[in-house]
Amino acid sequence: MLWYRCDVLLALYICPLACLAMSPCPPGCCCPRPGFLVLCESLGLRSLPRSVPLSTSALSVARNQLCNVDHLLGPFSGLQELSLSHNLLPRFPRGLPPSLESLLLQENRITYITSGSLRQLRNLTRLDLEDNRIRVVQPGALLDLRRLQILTLKGNKLTSLPLNLPPSLTHLDLSANCISSLDLPSLSALVNLQVLNINSNCLRTVPENAFDSLPRLRSVDLTNNLWVCECDILYLYRWLLSSRLKMATDLVCKEPLHLAHRLLLNLSVVSICPHVLQPHGRTHHLDLGSAAIGKQTERVSVENKEELLQRLSKPSVSEARSIQDPSEARVLHYALETLTYEECLSLNKTQSIGSTHLKTTPLPEEEQRCRENTTAPSNTTSAGGTQPWLSTKRNELFSNPRVLTQKDSAAIVSLLAVLCVLLALMMLAVLVLLKKVLVRQQRVAPANERSAG
Repeated sequence: MLWYRCDVLLALYICPLACLAMSPCPPGCCCPRPGFLVLCESLGLRSLPRSVPLSTSALSVARNQLCNVDHLLGPFSGLQELSLSHNLLPRFPRGLPPSLESLLLQENRITYITSGSLRQLRNLTRLDLEDNRIRVVQPGALLDLRRLQILTLKGNKLTSLPLNLPPSLTHLDLSANCISSLDLPSLSALVNLQVLNINSNCLRTVPENAFDSLPRLRSVDLTNNLWVCECDILYLYRWLLSSRLKMATDLVCKEPLHLAHRLLLNLSVVSICPHVLQPHGRTHHLDLGSAAIGKQTERVSVENKEELLQRLSKPSVSEARSIQDPSEARVLHYALETLTYEECLSLNKTQSIGSTHLKTTPLPEEEQRCRENTTAPSNTTSAGGTQPWLSTKRNELFSNPRVLTQKDSAAIVSLLAVLCVLLALMMLAVLVLLKKVLVRQQRVAPANERSAG
């Protein structure tokens, strides 16, 4: 029994030494689990450390000065998570191991994504390209990533939605770009999409049925765009009214000038698109189950407006379907983006590291965007404190001057008639008074003559 205990103690003493010898930690790096998790951050590295164990599962060389790592990480056949963020990479790294599941490349100098860059990375579930200089994503460059669930392209210079995105996406962040239009076929293919962030772009409108083919969508951010509040935005207007998603509804109009700085949902349908109810103009058709709003009478009553709003508020196809969230993305064993070098030094080697949500990196000040959206959300009332319905009513009154003229004429005629009646009564009273005076004088005169005789 004593010999058995000695053997156990000897094994416990020798095995860690053997592991350290087989999987040494590179100088200056932190290895809370040598051979599995290696952090070499903020060391001013210009090349990868040479002594990183090939059995490493999670590697971070973030916040260094790496310019080229092409074909240097291929031998790491078991690497699942890699962070190359905050470096000086001018293009997407080549020759990465196919085993990668999470790749962090935020804050580099990447300008384009070619179709061959990610061909071998078919196990990726997360790709973060935030705050680069990407202008072009070749069509189909991401289509082969059939397991990709989280794609972050925030803070780049894209002018359109990337084409042929993988249908497996559940989270797509395209905020702080220069996107001016949404490609309907590419968007409708994202049948598993749950979160869409496309705020702080140059969108002016949204195409018809843009979100109706996304049955699992549960969060959308469309704020801080260049919305033109005219007839073409009525689909988005209806969708916002009927949607039950988690989203910001404070969309501010940029154009036309008389509606600038006003909240879209504070406007009436008539103020957005006057042609909807004009009797002599071309009727604007709305997507309401192949039904069009017909011609109305010349005067638009409040009841007609309320009825129209109820028809516009019909639920879309996406809300009519049952929404079932798919299974969440598989959480990786390590989270490099949340573990700093200082925290790593204080960790126990056997402590497991959990993953957290994505970080939001502030946008670089020197990057010029396609425009500056400095419009602040307005209050719930219109300019000058006027309520929207009151403003609409006033516009209707001023838009029909004939009604005001007829009313004024009738009032003037009535007033003149009353004055004429009063004048006639006054004249009649004066005549009666004069008659009485004359009769009295005639009676007094003969009495005076008799007294004098």
